[in-house]
Amino acid sequence: MVDVKKAAQLLIAARRDGRKMEALPSEAEPKTLADAYAIQDEILKNIGLKLGGWKVALTNDEAMARAGAKEPAAGPLFAPHINATPQTIERSSETVGGFECEFAFRIGKDIPAEGAPYTGQVIAAAVESLHPAIEVTGLRIANRPKLGVQGTVADHAGNFSFVYGPAVANWRSLDLAQCGVRHLVDGKEVAASSGANVLKNPLNSLAWLANHLAKRGHEIKAGQWITSGAATGPIPAPVGSTVTADFGKLGKVEVRFQS
Repeated sequence: MVDVKKAAQLLIAARRDGRKMEALPSEAEPKTLADAYAIQDEILKNIGLKLGGWKVALTNDEAMARAGAKEPAAGPLFAPHINATPQTIERSSETVGGFECEFAFRIGKDIPAEGAPYTGQVIAAAVESLHPAIEVTGLRIANRPKLGVQGTVADHAGNFSFVYGPAVANWRSLDLAQCGVRHLVDGKEVAASSGANVLKNPLNSLAWLANHLAKRGHEIKAGQWITSGAATGPIPAPVGSTVTADFGKLGKVEVRFQS
């Protein structure tokens, strides 16, 4: 049996201290997806940080294949690590990973577990606003790639911080699958994609999350943020650089990565 409490304690400390472990002790290493979400729930109970929302990961076939996953993954966003653009992060934390350009939603009313299953179009009614965003990914276990999706889920679903841009006007009239995004590092384009790379439409990601959380006994609350998964990334950036998510008419988000 996996020592869920020990795993959670170690991962909480690693996040707090900005420290990367080589590996979890064998007795605390998640062997199954159920183990990983049990560790994540234990983190939620004991980390002492306000839950500010949720993230979805592994939202395209390539990312799922890389992690050995059959579906996306979910994890928490903590309020102290949610900030408006522009944001500066310090290299002092060795757990900073890469940068992802994402579509994010601010929720306007509760999405209760008992309402599941949800569809993207139904759940859109609970959204207050849409925002361009960057998720800064985190890595607290050096050997996490060897653990596959279980390692990602247990390790806060790979979250370090989340940065959002201004609300998008009249977003409900847009086909989010067709909305493009350019991933820039120091003004140079390094990747480009669209909302179609996020479960074919970011609203599908939001519905997947609501249904997933309902099975775990959680619900999405009004005021929380949901970041729907990488349209681009994760892409590393050198210390001293500036990463920009350029959503064209939808706006821009900027993160400065300084030493």
